[in-house]
Order: sequence, then C-alpha cells, then structure tokens
Amino acid sequence: MKGDAYSFAKDVDQQIEALTPHDYRRRRGRGKLLREELYPISRLALHLKQPGLEVQVEAFEDDGPADGHIRESGFRDQEFDVQVTSDYSYDESLRDELLTAEGVSWGAGDIHRDRPSGRVIASPGAVDHDEHYKRISESVVRLFRKKAAISYGPNTVLIISFDDITLSGHYAWNELMSFVDQEGGLSGSAFRSVYLLNIGTNELQRAA
Repeated sequence: MKGDAYSFAKDVDQQIEALTPHDYRRRRGRGKLLREELYPISRLALHLKQPGLEVQVEAFEDDGPADGHIRESGFRDQEFDVQVTSDYSYDESLRDELLTAEGVSWGAGDIHRDRPSGRVIASPGAVDHDEHYKRISESVVRLFRKKAAISYGPNTVLIISFDDITLSGHYAWNELMSFVDQEGGLSGSAFRSVYLLNIGTNELQRAA
C-alpha cells in the first residue's frame, strides 16, 4: 500500500471506517494491521507534510525488517524506514472485548475472564490522578528498549503508539515526557528519531 501523504491517510481512514466496531476494537484481521501499523505510519506522513514538500509513503504489510518507508522531496530530500510498535496489554484487550459485547467498559479496576463461562468480568476501581502517566511511560520505555535491542538500520524512525483518551494537550504531554525521563528516557539508540502517537486523541509528538 503506498501513495502521497494525503491519499495514503485517506485510504487508511476509509478502510478503518469500513470495519465493524468488533474487528477494529478487538484488533482482528485487517483491523489489527490498520490500528497497529498503517494508521501510525499515515499520521507520521501527515505530520511531515507541508507546502513545498512532497511526502511519499509506503507500508509493506509483511513481516520484513521495516513496516514502512517515507520519502520527502522538495525543499529537503531525505528518506527513511519506519518501524512501529504498539502498547496493548491483555487487560486492554479484555476491556475492548467487553466494550464491544456490552457497549460499556470500566477504564480502571479488576478485569478478568471467567474460565467456566468465558465471559469478561469487570469491576470499577479508583486510581491516582497521574496513574495513566506512569502506566504509559513504563510501557513506552519498555517497548523502546525492546526495539532498540534489535539491529535496525540507523536510517529508521520508530513510532510507539498507545491509546488513552484522557491524555491530551500540551500539559499532558509534558507530564508524560517527564515520567518517560524518570523511567530512563528514549535516548541512546540507533534510531534516527522516535515518535509517540496517542491514537485515542490523534496526537503525535517527537520524543527523541
């Protein structure tokens, strides 16, 4: 799948809209690839696009060493591979399954699968106001270190995506990056740059 930044993003969005909520939320089949690879790549391409700069993007959709490739031409000429990784825990998958099945799902609290019935059982719970910063930062740093340990080429950009509707805006991103730094940060790798994408709010920030 390939095209310029605008047409690529439009194609990805149309494919997502054509999915059933079940397939998209539970990341099944095409929904998994769209949510975890194609959507993040499309948002990076849109982020880079500006007047006087053409951005061509390709997603390989295979198990190769790179998930995608972006080429810029115009007032600057450069190209690089793109690698994407996604924060998606088992608890989150259960919350998405419950949301799809019942139309509502608690954002915090105990959640598990009842073995005899196979049903997802959840109860509400209270968390600290900054719990999501710590949770996301720990996951981001863990995913970064896992990818940094693999021998990707030095001309590779890494996107780490997560989904949290409560993390939005300048203050929230500053808080998150402060927590990321406390966890050890995102420096010291061979990656050309590292971006964080919040799928829940459609916000992308360069982090390293």
